[in-house]
Amino acid sequence: MKQSLEFLRERITNKMPLEGMVAIFEDLCREPIDDEMILFEVGTFTSISDKPLFQPSLVRQAPNEDEEFYQVHLDIFYEASQENQIFSESTWDEDIEENIFDYIRASEVFNYAKEQEYQAVKIYMDQT
Repeated sequence: MKQSLEFLRERITNKMPLEGMVAIFEDLCREPIDDEMILFEVGTFTSISDKPLFQPSLVRQAPNEDEEFYQVHLDIFYEASQENQIFSESTWDEDIEENIFDYIRASEVFNYAKEQEYQAVKIYMDQT
């Protein structure tokens, strides 16, 4: 999974459009990992600052040797507003019939977010 982290860090820049970041994450996932899952999560959270931020996230999860999971995250942070407070979801690729990236690009939240200016991008890996 460290290769996944490096792949994203080498290709995603701070001023890249949202569509480009999703396309790069999709490219990353073209090389399957056994038992991997992909999560699309959206909501307003307090994660990198003291104030709540609106956050679409993509997560690639794969099992580790300790029966837990590695997760590589791509989090995109926007200023929270009344307009984006309505968006909240957590969708795993295994819970839908279509391709997760087609689902993301067709979503109302994606179409909203791609027209807004984001404040920051965070790419990191953790374990459950």
